[in-house]
Amino acid sequence: MEDIYIAIEFPKRDESIEVFTQKYLQGFKDANGYYEYPPFRGENEFETDDYKLMLSYVLRREKSKFRFYFENKANKETPFAMMFFNEDGSLFLGLGVYSQFASKYEQNLENDFNSSLIMFCYNTIPPDNLNEFKSIIKG
Repeated sequence: MEDIYIAIEFPKRDESIEVFTQKYLQGFKDANGYYEYPPFRGENEFETDDYKLMLSYVLRREKSKFRFYFENKANKETPFAMMFFNEDGSLFLGLGVYSQFASKYEQNLENDFNSSLIMFCYNTIPPDNLNEFKSIIKG
């Protein structure tokens, strides 16, 4: 299993979430079940058990750090998905992909989001800002 992420810059965040949801999250369920903002930082500003409500809350904040995880055990190619919001306003959209499908989804993400800002992570998470993401993929 490999995690593949595509980086989205702030101005394209909302439209990219819509595309990702429509094309990649069909049949997925949110894996968290309960959300609080800010996560793990003392007093909560907002909490809910509704993923869409929390997503709406996070989207109203230009710069926020928050992670959503999704699962679909019936999906034989990509059983996991992720949305990572970063404090610099960027967004990383991720898929947990079985190795034999990695190149297929790399190409799909590149085409669907018109971007080559793609990173594979093996049992790690990507950095938490766009500049570091870019510097890693440039090598």
